[in-house]
Amino acid sequence: MKSNGNSIQKAKVFFKKTKTGETAKQIAVDNLELLAKLDAFETIKNDDFVAIKMHFGDNGNIGHIKPEAVKALGDAIKAKKARPFLVETSTLYVGERSNAYDHINIAYKHGFTFENTGVPIIMADGLMGSSQSPVKINGKHYKEVFVASDALHYDFLICLNHVTGHIITGIGAAIKNIGMGLTARGGKLSQHSGVLPSIVEKKCIKCGRCVGFCPVNAINEAEKAYHIDATKCIGCGECISICKNDAVKFSWKQSSRIVQEKMAEHALGVVSGKKDRLLLTSHIIHVTKECDCMAKDEKCVIKDTGILASCDPVALDKATIDIVNRLHSYTFNYENENPLNPLHQLEHGQKIGLGVMDYELIEI
Repeated sequence: MKSNGNSIQKAKVFFKKTKTGETAKQIAVDNLELLAKLDAFETIKNDDFVAIKMHFGDNGNIGHIKPEAVKALGDAIKAKKARPFLVETSTLYVGERSNAYDHINIAYKHGFTFENTGVPIIMADGLMGSSQSPVKINGKHYKEVFVASDALHYDFLICLNHVTGHIITGIGAAIKNIGMGLTARGGKLSQHSGVLPSIVEKKCIKCGRCVGFCPVNAINEAEKAYHIDATKCIGCGECISICKNDAVKFSWKQSSRIVQEKMAEHALGVVSGKKDRLLLTSHIIHVTKECDCMAKDEKCVIKDTGILASCDPVALDKATIDIVNRLHSYTFNYENENPLNPLHQLEHGQKIGLGVMDYELIEI
């Protein structure tokens, strides 16, 4: 976003159409071509640490962006004598991607090996998803957000976003890939939950791991299980990250608007200090109603459409929503609210300075 006198310039969004059935190799070529259109791509320099953020897909998911895109991009970055690598974070929910070890094994299973991509995988939030660092922002919900610790050290951040629906935010695209995808477990918890955690008595085996990891000594032993003192708890999410028995529960009943606003504020924290060092592409390919965490063999809701690229996550998501609506008459208003409105995250993102909703679409 640049100011020109009293006006604000539109963000540039590049778009290239694709057809259903295009090969992963061709999609990789298109993805790199679009990134090369962004001026910032040319400023990647010798020895820069260049993080490539994407979703590897949950076990059994087939819609995620394929390793070929990473290989083409990684080779182009290495040609600049820079140092590319893949980044992800562990999930908040208990499952096969809730720690770095199992998550990376899923990535390998889906083809994201060094042999296939030429780049290593570095989990941004540590082994158990609890490595986080504070970033000060001026938001509605936060004055400080916790992001995955390693995210603060990237010289460049390139986000490859697979566009899908989402049960809470309506759309899963650029803002979600940054705002949820590059925060540690405490940040994810804060976005999703409106209340503090509690212990499920019948699942707690009183192993004491949570006690040792609680930073404020809020967990105490009770007669049948451990207990979390709500007057001390800060909602950091450490207890859920280290419990091996799924004995910590949270409430997921916050409204979609609040979750989307909090997600945008965490995205602002992630990209803080990365002016002109953020590049994004969004793939409107194999779009499903559920996100890549949930969609396994799910049918696509629209035909494959194309890839978009921008340096502005708000403009990129707005262009994505507009193109899908214009070409397919499809809206990402997942019927969880009546209706769920994915524009909340964009409107709030513009308000807090994450980006602008007004864009110039350039088709190539």
